[in-house]
Amino acid sequence: MKILYLSLRFPYPPHSGDKIRTYNILKHLSQRHSISFISFVQSSEEASCTGYLREYCDQVKTVRFSKLKAYGNCLLYFSFAEPFQVAYWHSQEMQQQVDEMMDGNSFDIIHVQFFRMAQYVTKYTKRSTGRDACATVLDSGDSFSLNLSRRSRLDRGLSWPLLKIEANRVRTYETEITQWFDEVTMVSPLDRDYLLSVNGGAPMSVVPMGVDLEYYQPGNEEYGPNLLFTGTIRYFPNKDAVLYFYNEIFPLIKNAVPNAKFYVVGNRPPKRISKLMSDGDVTVTGRVEDVRPYFARSAVFVCPLRSGSGMQTKILEAMAMGVPVVTTSMGAEAFEGATPGKDIIVADDARRFAEEVIRLLKDKELRQSVAQNARELVQQKYGWSSVVKRLDMMYERHKTQDTRRKT
Repeated sequence: MKILYLSLRFPYPPHSGDKIRTYNILKHLSQRHSISFISFVQSSEEASCTGYLREYCDQVKTVRFSKLKAYGNCLLYFSFAEPFQVAYWHSQEMQQQVDEMMDGNSFDIIHVQFFRMAQYVTKYTKRSTGRDACATVLDSGDSFSLNLSRRSRLDRGLSWPLLKIEANRVRTYETEITQWFDEVTMVSPLDRDYLLSVNGGAPMSVVPMGVDLEYYQPGNEEYGPNLLFTGTIRYFPNKDAVLYFYNEIFPLIKNAVPNAKFYVVGNRPPKRISKLMSDGDVTVTGRVEDVRPYFARSAVFVCPLRSGSGMQTKILEAMAMGVPVVTTSMGAEAFEGATPGKDIIVADDARRFAEEVIRLLKDKELRQSVAQNARELVQQKYGWSSVVKRLDMMYERHKTQDTRRKT
């Protein structure tokens, strides 16, 4: 099949959850399909990396993203009902690229990543053009309105009034835009059910996050009483999780395991996180080229999320690396088939979270059991080949339906 794939962010280097998802979907889809790819690029580094995608895509087109224009759009459309997120990512150059690609090709599927990019293809959907239009898939990922709603309960800073406005706008837009697409995918049942509770008519299915099982494998290195958190640290749910762990949970662990260390590994740590380095038991690395050595040297992966949505790539990677995970219900809720206490440890208050981490640090057999169970779970359900197979089946179903309509 011929697929037009629209991406919000350029997926190389694949250093964050949505980029990892896009890169691996392209890699696996290319084995059976012809892909034309369009994306924003936000830096010279990204613009120079288009060659990495040409191995998987027949055509690669990019549009340079301008933050100045993006902020200008937000001011211009402040009084409109659409979310700031949609205005922020509005670009005439992007629309022109999409129009040119549609004029010069005959596609079987239009695959759109995230609701912010839906604005560029609504005029090509069956709702706009009639029954002969190609099939359209909106890969929403997580529910952004759920994400914002949870954040607004914790983040009471100066931006709180805007957060509330945006959460309401996104909730309306995110559900209404699904009506333009033949199918909408979400990364977890929770995100799907949240949107269905608002708009039950939308056709939605679950296509979870995946993990590269060959790249992330259990290591044989000696590990110490090291506790690890990874991610884009400036992202509010991650920043909140790190500070919550350091202030409320880590002191309890230190009382029982005095030589415990806490590693914060990931992009763009804000100053407030970097200052934790003044505690000699905390290491904040910033971006690293390869996170696997940190997993290999860690006894427990800690992920005390209190906001956010979707499926946590960081947890999948820890599971694949054979590092037991302690997280909150919010961190574990997306993992179908994961049994708390067997594949993943779940604790929702600071004291119990600390107790579970201490138990894993002191009980080697328990640690090995949880780690092995987690690795087996991701092998069964979350390898990229299994994940992309769900998309493939969806594409084939819609192609068959379109063929029947035309005949």
